[in-house]
Amino acid sequence: MSEDAREAVLQIYDAVADPSLWPDVLQRVAEQVDAVGCIMFEWQTGPAARKLAVSVASSYYDPAQIDVYIDRFFEEEARDQDIFEAHSLLLDRIDLVQDDVLAPSLGALKERPNVQTLQKLGILHRAAGLLNKDNSARSRFSIQLGADRGRLTEAEQNHLGLILPHVAKAYDLGGPAKQLADEHYGMLAAMDRLSIGVCILDSNASVVIKNEEFRRQLAEYRVFRVDASGKLILSKPADQKRFETLRADALNHGKFGARPRKEALSAEEDVFLCMEVAPLHKSQEIGSKAFDGCIVYSSDTSLPFSCQTLPIKTAYKLTDAEMSLVDAIAEGLTNTQIAEQKGRAVPTINAQVKSILSKTQCATRTQFVRLMMSFGTDFLAANRKSSSL
Repeated sequence: MSEDAREAVLQIYDAVADPSLWPDVLQRVAEQVDAVGCIMFEWQTGPAARKLAVSVASSYYDPAQIDVYIDRFFEEEARDQDIFEAHSLLLDRIDLVQDDVLAPSLGALKERPNVQTLQKLGILHRAAGLLNKDNSARSRFSIQLGADRGRLTEAEQNHLGLILPHVAKAYDLGGPAKQLADEHYGMLAAMDRLSIGVCILDSNASVVIKNEEFRRQLAEYRVFRVDASGKLILSKPADQKRFETLRADALNHGKFGARPRKEALSAEEDVFLCMEVAPLHKSQEIGSKAFDGCIVYSSDTSLPFSCQTLPIKTAYKLTDAEMSLVDAIAEGLTNTQIAEQKGRAVPTINAQVKSILSKTQCATRTQFVRLMMSFGTDFLAANRKSSSL
């Protein structure tokens, strides 16, 4: 990977803690393959119908103008999104689907009303795909190409295949910071407002700052500890080895493509901690110089959390009986507690949970809870004071 591409990956992960970086991040991705820009969409479901909304767009675009375009050509764009999705779901890895699937010929593509409008704006070809195939409503990536060039070349496709898994992971991990930003708080200055553990490490893995929830987890669990020199250490050798691998190089991240949750470090089943690591190259809250550390999120999945469970049922074809367990798992109940609550035998609950894990391609219950969080959860803790650096 070129040095420019490596710098782009570092900038991508800096957006985990600072959502305001996303427009420039996406513009840099576009420029590396001679594209006009990039847009991230998501489907929002309302009382009447679904709505295609812009999550973030590269700095070339005015998001308000994109909304005007979508309102005008909603039917055409909805059709295109559905076609792109159907082709994207065929593979686990992130491969963008080119727009030759939208029409039988280039001539027919150019005759479509939305494409004619795009041509007037200097855009002809597009390519799109799902960056998170666990939840196809979110992380829908699209790249737009100038009318003076053809579709993506093989080399450009290969380059995006290396870059987009990092975009997928960073965007997936950006939920907590985005919720803080929506309330006009900086990530590091308001970590104690989060219900998940957050810890910032420097380039030597020494703790720079940690929030209240991370301190609680350090005190109550033996999954990790801070040694005498101030370094964060994971108790199990296998976890520590993976942790060091993720810290060593930003390019060691993104190995699970469109299934970013699978890169999490999950504790043993009776602990229910799920740790996630992202590089932190620069942060304005820390300073203008390169920091070259990382940010660690640690979710205690034994605690109750809110989640949109209906989309999970639809996405994975869970039965009503299995869905009743999903709600109980979101309440933080163990299998034994669920059995007691529902008046069923523990082996029966174990079998049903095993079925849920199989359908959702999760290795552990902790991994399943992480999957649930990708369908929407509230990361803000109620009635907590914000901390400052």
